[in-house]
Formats: sequence, C-alpha cells, structure tokens
Amino acid sequence: MHIQALIFHPYRIPLATGQIRSGIFLHVTDEKGNSGWGDVAPLPQWSRETLEEALLQLKQKRQEIIQIDWTADACLDTLAELNLLPSVSFGLESALLSLLKPLSAHSIATSALLMGSLQEILQQAKLRAREGYTSAKLKVSHFTFAEAANVICQLKDQFRLRIDVNRAWRTTDSMEFFSQFPSDAFDYVEEPCQNPHDLALFPHPLAVDESFPQDLSLSELESLPTLKALIYKPTIRGGMVHCLPLHKWAVERGITLVLSSSFESDLGLAHIASMAQRLSLSAPVGIGTYHLLQDFVCAPPLQFFGSTVHIPALLAPKHTSTFGRCHKFL
Repeated sequence: MHIQALIFHPYRIPLATGQIRSGIFLHVTDEKGNSGWGDVAPLPQWSRETLEEALLQLKQKRQEIIQIDWTADACLDTLAELNLLPSVSFGLESALLSLLKPLSAHSIATSALLMGSLQEILQQAKLRAREGYTSAKLKVSHFTFAEAANVICQLKDQFRLRIDVNRAWRTTDSMEFFSQFPSDAFDYVEEPCQNPHDLALFPHPLAVDESFPQDLSLSELESLPTLKALIYKPTIRGGMVHCLPLHKWAVERGITLVLSSSFESDLGLAHIASMAQRLSLSAPVGIGTYHLLQDFVCAPPLQFFGSTVHIPALLAPKHTSTFGRCHKFL
C-alpha cells in the first residue's frame, strides 16, 4: 500500500475537569481512496514529548512515511525503524492498521474511571453502576487515609475495584492502610508506593504503571511476588510496536496486560479498545476517560452497553465542517 495523502488536523477538546485536551488527528489515504485515522495526543507532564514536538516530527517524517510501501506483515517492523515518538507511533499505527488490517465491528469490556472529590466520585459511581459497569478504577492519592478508606468501603461491594495510588504514599503508610482490607478485596492496587523498589514488600495484588520502565526493569518486575497486572498506555508508550514484547512477556508469566487511556479523544479511545481486540486481551480496558470528554468526534459514535463498548468497523471523525467551536483545525 502506498500513501497518497497524509494530512494533520490539530484539535482542542474540553474535559469535564475544566482542562483542554489538545492533539492531532492523522488522516491517511491510500491509492484506492480508502481512509484511516489516528489520534496523536501526548499527555502533558506524563508523555516524554510535547504536542509541538510530535507535530514537528510528523512534518519532518511526512515524505519518508509517504514513500514507504506499507504491507500488513511488515507494518509494525517498519514503524519501529522510523524511531517515532510514542504518541506519533500510536497515532500513525492506528491509521495504518485501519487500512492494512481492518477489524470488523467488535465489543470490548471496559472499566469505569472514578476520580475527583468524594461527592463527584459517588455521583460517577452511581451513574456507572446504573449503566452496568462491574469494574472501576478508583483514584485515591488526593484523599486523606480516612477519606480513602471511607470511599473504598462505600464502593467495594458495587465494583471490582482497581485502586490507583499514583505513587503518592510512603511505603509504610500504604502497607498500614491496605492491611485493613483482605487480600482479595480488590482487582489490584496500582502503584501503592512512592519508592518503586519497595513494591516487593506489598502483599496485595499489585499493578505497575509508571514505575516501568523508568525505575524497574522487566527482571525486577518478575521478582515482585504479588504482581498481577502491567498497565500499558499506548499514547505514552508507543502503541503495538512497543507493546508486543511486553505482551509476550506477560503471557509467558501469567501477568495481566491492561491497556489504559491518557485522555485521548474518543477516536483515540476507540483505537485503544481495538488494540485490545488485536491482542486478544481479556482484562477490561481502561478507557473511562470517555465520560470526561465534553465533545465527541467519532461518526458513528461509540456505543456503551453495560460494561462493554461497541467499536464500529470504520473509525473516522466527523467532517471538519461539522465541528463546533471547541474543535479548532489549524
């Protein structure tokens, strides 16, 4: 397949948190006129690249990308050779795979996201429970220990909880806090310690996100006795290209690989769900940031049924002329 056109559409979408999420839609057209779309949206303060750096690389690599003869079998290897920034790799990969290895419509299990003040979390939980969610990620790092215990106790019988501490607590505090709950109380506890080298001491089912690979190697992860899940954020880590070796490693060791969002547009979230489909992952995908988006771009829209999301066969944003004032194509 040869690319006839590669067009960049920067956008801005408001979130319920009051923040504005910025990114770039990639539009790839092949020689037959077929289109594929991807979302490049590095997350400020978390991604190693900025949006400006991602756009600059796209402009610098554009001609090289267009000149490649893309094939389904070699697509990921070719992407790896381009040495793209993680968010660029994921966005371009999403668009290319839509053309080279299109998926039929599919449904993927998802996990809710509960974050904010206690009142906001309880309101979100009420809505998600009514919608049929059974799995939920609960962010507790901003609470006092008493507040965290209170909200966990209110929700642990409604959802299979994934508790996210975001490395906010000292090891001794985290150990003492979670000692009040039985080991099977949660699906897992994500990043419970400020010092990632103390994770081997943690007795509850454990999930690792930001500690790998910056602080811990794969061999060090393998030594964690209660490691249950490895969190992978395609936008921050680089899509399928960098995920496949981790997927193989996790399967061989019985570790659950969980894909998670980074506040992408609904187009980006759909591609994360599709990535789970391509990898045959069974764990609910963490795309609960969908409910924080104040506007949506996919046509047809994503459809949530209970705790699953239905992804249509063709993913594309609405035509640019139909976008409201919050979608500024530059």
